[in-house]
Amino acid sequence: MYRFKCAWLMVIFSLLLSGCSLFQRPALTEAPLSNNEREQQIQALQQFSLQASVGIKTPQESISANLRWQQQDAAHYQARLSNFLGISLFELSQSEYGSEILLKGETYRAADTSTLLLQLSGWSMPLQDMPLWLRGLPGSKGRNIVRDAQGRVTGFSLTDSTGIVWQLQYQSFFTDSLALPKRLLLQSDDSQIKIVVRSWQ
Repeated sequence: MYRFKCAWLMVIFSLLLSGCSLFQRPALTEAPLSNNEREQQIQALQQFSLQASVGIKTPQESISANLRWQQQDAAHYQARLSNFLGISLFELSQSEYGSEILLKGETYRAADTSTLLLQLSGWSMPLQDMPLWLRGLPGSKGRNIVRDAQGRVTGFSLTDSTGIVWQLQYQSFFTDSLALPKRLLLQSDDSQIKIVVRSWQ
């Protein structure tokens, strides 16, 4: 009788285990795109937003901040860099009429935002092509382009409008089919900017 009960318990236990496995949903994975398809889709991605952590090191200061970038179309975007207390370091908007920076409560307008940011804050970043290089695209100004085995751009150099030469490296990518950048590193002769993207939308 004892053996009979044990046998039935084993049968019931095994049925429960198999039932659990039947109700487990398989993990969804996106099929990888060819590099040409991927870059075409990223080029066509004219409307997007991202949230990122940013670390900036210059000879004068070290800054930790949050970046919120909202790309409305090819010619319009808004960006806000704020510290971890939520205090705005600068807000940038770009349209076909030019650029506008809100810094320390004052609004400044200019055709060239990188030069204006350098004059106002003492540090700069290559803002003009930022909508491109954020997405992993070197654009027409990218030089010395390096690609990985999958054909993704992993680094290039560019000169911004202030004449500063930057080396840009993509240190990791998201694992979906577009493989948008996740960790970026920009370096000039005296400055370093690290960007860790938390989310793309």
